[in-house]
Amino acid sequence: MRTVGSLLFAALLAGSAAGQQHPVNARLYAVSLTIPDTGSTIQATAVVFVRAFEYDTIVLSLEGMHVDSVWRLDRGTPTPFRYDGHVITVPAGGQSPSGIGITYHGAPQDGLIIGTNARGHRVAFADNWPERARYWIPTIDRPGDKALVSFKVTTPASWRVVSNGRAAAPDNWVESHPIPTYTMVIGAGEFTVSKHRPVINGRDTIPIEVWTYPEDSAFADSVPFRRATEIVEVMQRLIAPFPYEKLAHVQSSTKFGGMENSSAIFYAEKPYVERKMREGVVRHETAHQWFGDAVTERDWPDIWLSEGFATYFDGVIGAALDGDSVLVNAMHDNAEAYFKSDVTDRPIVDSGFAADPIKLLNANSYPKGAWVLHMLRGIVGDSGFFRGLRTYYQTYRDSNATSEDFQHVMERACNTDLGWFFRQWLHQPGYPQLEVTWRYDAGARRAVVGITQHQKPEWGVFRLPAVTLEFHGPAGAVARRTVAITGRESSLRVAVPFAPAEILVDPDGKLLLQTTAAGRR
Repeated sequence: MRTVGSLLFAALLAGSAAGQQHPVNARLYAVSLTIPDTGSTIQATAVVFVRAFEYDTIVLSLEGMHVDSVWRLDRGTPTPFRYDGHVITVPAGGQSPSGIGITYHGAPQDGLIIGTNARGHRVAFADNWPERARYWIPTIDRPGDKALVSFKVTTPASWRVVSNGRAAAPDNWVESHPIPTYTMVIGAGEFTVSKHRPVINGRDTIPIEVWTYPEDSAFADSVPFRRATEIVEVMQRLIAPFPYEKLAHVQSSTKFGGMENSSAIFYAEKPYVERKMREGVVRHETAHQWFGDAVTERDWPDIWLSEGFATYFDGVIGAALDGDSVLVNAMHDNAEAYFKSDVTDRPIVDSGFAADPIKLLNANSYPKGAWVLHMLRGIVGDSGFFRGLRTYYQTYRDSNATSEDFQHVMERACNTDLGWFFRQWLHQPGYPQLEVTWRYDAGARRAVVGITQHQKPEWGVFRLPAVTLEFHGPAGAVARRTVAITGRESSLRVAVPFAPAEILVDPDGKLLLQTTAAGRR
């Protein structure tokens, strides 16, 4: 057996005090646990620091474990508590403590998965999203409560451990930025670790590492992670320096295909073993380090602020590395995925699924969320779009944001009212479905174009301030015009020097819509 980590309480607390944004309740989780050679019963101690002035009682979620003792940090002595197998309640007794310590044991039912990986070796991986940290750590387990974290893990002697943050001393894992509980993780097993070219930010060096099962190391380095450093550098140019102490890409035996754990991204093992893993998932999960991890949605209905952003920046990063066609093709695929989905009757910001966040992992949060950003970029232009994104990131880094927060930042950055845009694309379901008819007035040399929004009435009417119409005429003649569509029925007179044989709506695919050309009338 060997031990990994130390708690470094003082350093972590100093880091929390120095931040511009404070977590809602918790300040620090310092977790020490032992992973056994056999079985799945862990022995653990968690020290949880809180903002003392907010509490009469401390309530922490912990599912299905056995709590051995609880003590107050300000007194250093055991304190009465209640535990019902789901929640630990510590009465304040007239003076709220600055934190509590909890010793507990048990076999986690979820959240920390201890078992055998695809290569037949014993491993342990945390898998917390959305609210599964509570199965192995006593936490305030919601996205709006971010905190610092440190891990001390005792493992079998041949194992290596990866976690959030950096090794401040030999095998000492400390994350000095507040992160959501769903990204607080450990990964433990027999790994090969490859060091890629680091990112240099002034005096700071950001290590880029790839942690894989030994059998999959050569594939990982040569295919999906070949440009791991370049991906980070694109995001730095577009948004801001990398927000954490290092970036480890980790092969894992977990539930999701990719999980954006802060500074230690976990990827499903199967695509490695089958040699099917590609760079797209790396771009997506890396983008999450800025949007989702450093800036986190306050609550689940705004999850598009995480998943929509990462989906869009997958394409944006790809375009920066390999040309604009990558983004064009990605947005086409995103549109098709959304049109074919079963959530077009629901809005992106969907409080109806708040109690079951898994249902929010859908085509609204991912591809339609990406389209919201793409269309916003088209309206405000590249300069305003990226200026607004950088301001949004700087304002809410290490904290939480809502869709309204994002809207207000973009409005200020672009000096324009965007309320109509966010209302229709975030809070209305569906998308515009346009039927187009036309006739040609030869005397006036104008096309008279009728456009009807014939989507479901419950989807509402969409305002489309800049729609490109492309007119095709004889001998290959082409004319383009930009029009505004503001109601369910629009009649437009457009100057065209020839009688059109065909009209294409939004030929460059800049808008999330579908059209039916009914033809001449």
